[in-house]
Amino acid sequence: MFRIYKAFIYALQGLKHALKFEFAFQIETILACVLIPVAFLIGETIVEIILLISSTLVILIVELINSAIEITLNRIGEEQNNLTKIAKDTASAGVLVSLILWAFVWGLILLF
Repeated sequence: MFRIYKAFIYALQGLKHALKFEFAFQIETILACVLIPVAFLIGETIVEIILLISSTLVILIVELINSAIEITLNRIGEEQNNLTKIAKDTASAGVLVSLILWAFVWGLILLF
């Protein structure tokens, strides 16, 4: 039980760091705090509500992973490295794909 508690504390520390230092995560969190309640107003069925909320939370999840990758690569070295650039760009592409998914889900539910 102690390990689960420690893991929970570490996760909260990670969230605190992201909220304090990661600008994109800060903006996305503010938007999520607005959009999640809106999902309950827009969604006509429980499935629509779940899709709206899930697609919003996926952005936060992917942004946290992207931030972790960037922090790790920065710790390894700040010098110019093509593989580091590719890794960071690929992680950022994951965020872009999550944003496209969000726009697709919200757009379809709003239109239909």
